[in-house]
Amino acid sequence: MGTLGRTWQLFKQSFAVLAADKEILLFPILSTSAAILAFAGFFVPLHTTGMLELIARGQGAWTDYIPLFSWYYVNYFIVIFFNSALVGCANIRLSGGDPTLGDGFRIAAARVHRIAAWTLLAATVGLLLHALESRSRRAGKIAASILGLGWTLITYLVIPVLIFEDLGVFASVRRSAELFRGRWGEQIVGQAGFGLLSLVLALPGLALGFLLWSYDRAAAIILVLIYILILAAVVSATKGIFTVALYRYAAGGAAPFGFSEELMRSTFQPRVERRW
Repeated sequence: MGTLGRTWQLFKQSFAVLAADKEILLFPILSTSAAILAFAGFFVPLHTTGMLELIARGQGAWTDYIPLFSWYYVNYFIVIFFNSALVGCANIRLSGGDPTLGDGFRIAAARVHRIAAWTLLAATVGLLLHALESRSRRAGKIAASILGLGWTLITYLVIPVLIFEDLGVFASVRRSAELFRGRWGEQIVGQAGFGLLSLVLALPGLALGFLLWSYDRAAAIILVLIYILILAAVVSATKGIFTVALYRYAAGGAAPFGFSEELMRSTFQPRVERRW
């Protein structure tokens, strides 16, 4: 079975968990809504005062960039907090329980200090990688892309570790890297596979919008936007469930409830150590 085929099977198993607890789908929706409100809260005043125009021209003082970093941090925090709540609910379901939205928020709130610290680290690394990529030539951009990919992979399981293990931020990063190296090496489907699957699933909505374009352009645009937003929420929720399943498989060595042991084993094979 190819990568896309395995990803599709894992997506279906994750979606089955989501279908059993549809309220989990609300976390990506609430996260997006909160992020939009935060964006308006920061950028409307910046635009009104003219500060945003100065920054765009490169004429702003260094203090003018503080609101931008503050928004960047708040946006990161919103995404990570709601994702943590989703992960908490998914873990309850994969343990055989019946979670509620309140359960997810309570789990995330109990780790809010670690979520805040991880947000600061993740946002800082993100800015540094962006600065390296934007200010470098071709070789620098390639290096920044490689570093970014490496950071993404070794921190893939940071959120479950932060939520479920009694570890600090840096210890959680090390633990996530340890789980990644020990179980999968370089063979991971979640990041690339779900991204590719999202593009494939977006095609029917885009095709329908294309067919409607000649009849009613406004209706076509609205339909495509609604389809993409719903798809994004579903994929985000299923990916969160998938991440918890990966964490439980990596930490415990057994596929969680609702996931195929054979599929998990064939997808994430232990790394083979090289001997020279």
